[in-house]
Amino acid sequence: MKNNPILSICIPTYNRAEYLDQTLYSITNQKIFQETNDIEIVISDNCSEDNTREICERFTKKYGDKIRYYRNNENIRDKNYEKVLSYGNGRFLKLNNDTLIHYRNTLERIIEAVNRASANNDVIFFSNGTIKEGLQFYYCNNLDEFVKQVSFYSTWIACFGIWKQDFDSLKDFNRSAKLQLVQVDVLFRLISAPERKVLVENSRIFEPAELVTKGGYNLYQVFVTNYLGILEEYRALNKITRRTLFNEKSKLLIYFIIPWSLNIMKNPKKFRFDKDGALIIVLKEYLFHPILYFGFIYFLLKLILKFFKVLVIK
Repeated sequence: MKNNPILSICIPTYNRAEYLDQTLYSITNQKIFQETNDIEIVISDNCSEDNTREICERFTKKYGDKIRYYRNNENIRDKNYEKVLSYGNGRFLKLNNDTLIHYRNTLERIIEAVNRASANNDVIFFSNGTIKEGLQFYYCNNLDEFVKQVSFYSTWIACFGIWKQDFDSLKDFNRSAKLQLVQVDVLFRLISAPERKVLVENSRIFEPAELVTKGGYNLYQVFVTNYLGILEEYRALNKITRRTLFNEKSKLLIYFIIPWSLNIMKNPKKFRFDKDGALIIVLKEYLFHPILYFGFIYFLLKLILKFFKVLVIK
């Protein structure tokens, strides 16, 4: 295999062998992966305790050096993102969840975006159909436009990718690792660079596998305190406007925090997020924001509707 593929699909993983098996199959089963050397897969295992190694070795045996498996001596948590990206040889390095199922023949869409953006070294973001205009490609000229268009979907690691030359030159990649949003900080830094545009690839490329349980972190700390804290930082740098920050806080509460809170209440065994201090966290960020009061009414109406649905079923 040549040493410089176009694309490195970089998968950080931990204790998800069953899902990783499905993820790897959905990638390796595509024609462009099997018949060209344009794509490689690199896996960085955060010292899993299940049969992750055996799953990966089955694929490396079949595909040779198109797939490379590395295992950390300990669980380095979110710092594994930088680790797995460092193993990639491709011109473009793309993070990929270990629970992500690619649709058939969509690797070509990723390669198409890489080729389209390569002339001007544009930042690339894979929004996976979340932009409602229905366009396959959408350009943002600065961070303010990007936040307006992409919103909190910027937090999903499956949407993140970086040019290898940017990765090699970026200092302190993990500076926001403790916030569990290292990829958001890196993405915002790249977009904030002078004369840097963002190519948003809006095709439906992948979907997450249906997990038996989901959680393991404080949803409110990460997405209210930490995410909005990053936005505040870039607002102070005049990279986003006050209006954009105001609107993003509104969207985050109505379209993310409230729906997920209802999901957690409805399925506590499936969604095992840490909820410690949730109310205090939300009030601290939203007490003087008018969307809080609209959101409270919206939340109550949803609960009442849920209650009446239960009565009708009975």
